[in-house]
Amino acid sequence: MTSDSPVVSRHAEVRAVLADPLFTVDPVPRPPFALTVAWLRGAVGRFAEGAVHDRRRAAGVAVLARLDPDALRAEAFRLASEDPESSELVPVRVLAVALGIRAEDGPRAVEAVATIAPAYLPGPGEVDTEAADEGLVRLSHLLGDPDPERLAVLAGLLAQAYGATAGLVRGALAAEPVPCTVEELLAETLRFDPPVRVLRRTAAGEGRAVVLDVAAANRDPEVFADPDRFQPGREPQHLTFGAGPRSCPAQRIALALAAGAVEAAR
Repeated sequence: MTSDSPVVSRHAEVRAVLADPLFTVDPVPRPPFALTVAWLRGAVGRFAEGAVHDRRRAAGVAVLARLDPDALRAEAFRLASEDPESSELVPVRVLAVALGIRAEDGPRAVEAVATIAPAYLPGPGEVDTEAADEGLVRLSHLLGDPDPERLAVLAGLLAQAYGATAGLVRGALAAEPVPCTVEELLAETLRFDPPVRVLRRTAAGEGRAVVLDVAAANRDPEVFADPDRFQPGREPQHLTFGAGPRSCPAQRIALALAAGAVEAAR
């Protein structure tokens, strides 16, 4: 992906690219199994395409289907009520326990995921891959050293919860207080200040890379009236969870976890 890749920023165009199967992600090669973030990135569905992506996504969906959103929301509310200053990390802790980590090891799981996430979804700047690899080793032990396929699913879900769900809680709590439901607050936070601001796709067969500016699409004036105003209660048409066949499969779980933490902290 080069810096001169065209940027798509209109809501309809971003949605169209996300729904078009001819636009793909750039697959990450899968190295031989090792407890490293390089292996993890090559083993999850997020960075795969075609049948490999479909198989890995199905495995993640199966794990998510066994979770109870209402129970997760209640537990997030309980923990955030006990420690409001740590509210943004409560979703990761609750999800870790729901995925099989002992409750008493929840804080240790959060610490491990905190080292993995920056290397799993790298942004600008240097990433401490050695610390991330050590974090994956610790997380694997906390999960009971599952087989590699299951480890990839669980570690990927937790890394994304740390990167996105924690960001959603932080953004919602930083927003100017207005009378609204927690669901309306979260939906507008996702539109106004998405935790993941850009996505990248490549046109299959052409090698033409594009940058999808989700943050700009979420403020498209053709879709959102007065788009730069934070206004809970809008129709939730944001693209923060993506669209099409690769839309986020965990959005219901993420919203339940975030809602419990935000309700308690508010």
